[in-house]
Amino acid sequence: MAVAFVSVGIHIALETPELLLRVLISLGILAVLARLGVLLRYRARVSVEDLDPLRARRLERLFAIPYLTFAAVFGAFGARAFQIGSAESHMLMMGLLFGYAAGVAATVFLRPWIAIPSMALAVVPAIAVTLTKTNSTYIGAGALLLMFLVAGAHNTLRSYRISTKEITARRTFAMLARADALTGLENRLSLREAFEGMSARAGRNKIVAVHYLDLDRFKPVNDTYGHPVGDALLRAVSDRLRNALRAGDVAARIGGDEFVVLQTGKNCSEAELQAQRMRKVIAEPYSIRGHELSIGTSVGYALYPEHGPDLDDLIAHADEALIGIKREGGGVALYRPKALYEAWKRSA
Repeated sequence: MAVAFVSVGIHIALETPELLLRVLISLGILAVLARLGVLLRYRARVSVEDLDPLRARRLERLFAIPYLTFAAVFGAFGARAFQIGSAESHMLMMGLLFGYAAGVAATVFLRPWIAIPSMALAVVPAIAVTLTKTNSTYIGAGALLLMFLVAGAHNTLRSYRISTKEITARRTFAMLARADALTGLENRLSLREAFEGMSARAGRNKIVAVHYLDLDRFKPVNDTYGHPVGDALLRAVSDRLRNALRAGDVAARIGGDEFVVLQTGKNCSEAELQAQRMRKVIAEPYSIRGHELSIGTSVGYALYPEHGPDLDDLIAHADEALIGIKREGGGVALYRPKALYEAWKRSA
């Protein structure tokens, strides 16, 4: 569009050597360059970063300023060209206006607050000039521009609504594919993705603790009161786990009454404190459907990178620590390789 505007603009300016037209062409070129500058500066960043809503809106506004500026300049140029240009120039401007509006509707419809004002700024001035002429051909052309502008705005909004519904549906399905259906916690797929990100960011000075939990006395609750109460209890436990986590840590349900929590930290002491915290909050009484319930949990945990780089191995190590501590009556246990564990037991 920029090339077409410059080409047609230069042609009309040479045909009708007026200073205002040349100024408007220059301003239009500056607006195009500003828009390209915004795109080139931020495109790479947007493609590799997850933008929060605040930063996304800021980038959107940065893009909108030169975009709307160009539309306003283009509209002023078109109106002036229809006032003083030749019939041949008017034909070129009509094609340019239709092309611009169609391009905006096709490419910027996901931002209707930019697209519709841009089309209006570009086309309405030309409509105003053509409708004031006495020539019926120009009046008809202005009426056509107005009808296509209204239709373009309608189609922009329609495309926006359809696309947002599709995007929302895709995001919902993606979220469901990564979440446990009963509790809303992460599932194995999203747990693995989270671990990959956390381990990559850990570097040399941080650890990732992999906590493995299962619930004590959950099966008697399920057998005595039924699955609806058991499911409600699992949801309540999940809520407590979620609230016990720090920002950036992740909890997942991996089956039955078994949970895995990923925690970043500086040392083993932080992992021990988190394990004790989770054990404490889960052990507090529950009121589920008129039943006062009391359960507990034991926690085994392993550390990345000390106990290995693979999530499956770390979960297996944490499970091994969990089994060991449950044999001793329950509690919290750090994974120790068998030889070290036996030496630790002898010294304990």
